[in-house]
Amino acid sequence: MNSMTGFGRAELNTKLGKFTTEIASVNNRFLELSVRLPHSFFVLEPKVRQLVNECVKRGKVHLFVSFEAPEGTPEKYPINRAATISYFHQLVALKKELKLNDEVKLSDLLLLPETSAVEQISLDLDRYWPSLKGSVEKALAQLVWMRQQEGRAMAADMSKRLKAIERLTRKIMARSPLAVEEYRSRLAERLKELLARPVGDQARIEEEIAVFAEKADITEECTRMISHIDQFKATMKLKGSIGKTINFILQEMNREANTVGSKTSEISITRAAIAVKDEVEKLRELVQNVE
Repeated sequence: MNSMTGFGRAELNTKLGKFTTEIASVNNRFLELSVRLPHSFFVLEPKVRQLVNECVKRGKVHLFVSFEAPEGTPEKYPINRAATISYFHQLVALKKELKLNDEVKLSDLLLLPETSAVEQISLDLDRYWPSLKGSVEKALAQLVWMRQQEGRAMAADMSKRLKAIERLTRKIMARSPLAVEEYRSRLAERLKELLARPVGDQARIEEEIAVFAEKADITEECTRMISHIDQFKATMKLKGSIGKTINFILQEMNREANTVGSKTSEISITRAAIAVKDEVEKLRELVQNVE
């Protein structure tokens, strides 16, 4: 079982430069991936997305990659040569036209717009991809590890709550036959009080009492609850994305608890059913963060 919450960060220093990757995820119904890469590596985004898709199946994921070129390379401190040269020629022409004696200085040129802007430098992306991939994979490994650790903690908490639900359900099962018989006796006694005179069709009355008593029987609901608990435990051991499956099982468990509470008026069973619903609700909160 994996959580959907996690964070990973990795720095990778290479001859080509330093890649820094940060990736964070929170819970979400589906996989929602946001990727931000340096502009020069924009065309590599599909490959980065594929790396994430191989490791993460659900969650809202934000991935950010930054790149710092080595000292002394054109990518580190870029000057837009084309813009600077164009400005120079225009200023020289303008100086002659206006009959000015001032010199055109480089320091003046660099103050003009876009002379220091990043020029579109064509990179050999096949050379850069292994380093970018390595940085992303290291950050993903940290993210997956954190999600697994939190998933283990969640699984331990869920196991305790499942045991509590099973204990309460078996308590209800043990009490159920007695509750049905008590219900039947009270119903029969109440009918005797209401019927002040003899009734001809006593067998019919007994039959109706038996029908009402049968409707109050909660054995079937308890049996299904135990089955749901077993399914929940088995699903927790599966690999991959299981959040949606166990959320569906919880819906069924909640339905059984509601039915038990509505079919009985025995106080101890009612209290146990309420306790089951409370544990199911706590499980539901945990499941919202399961991948």
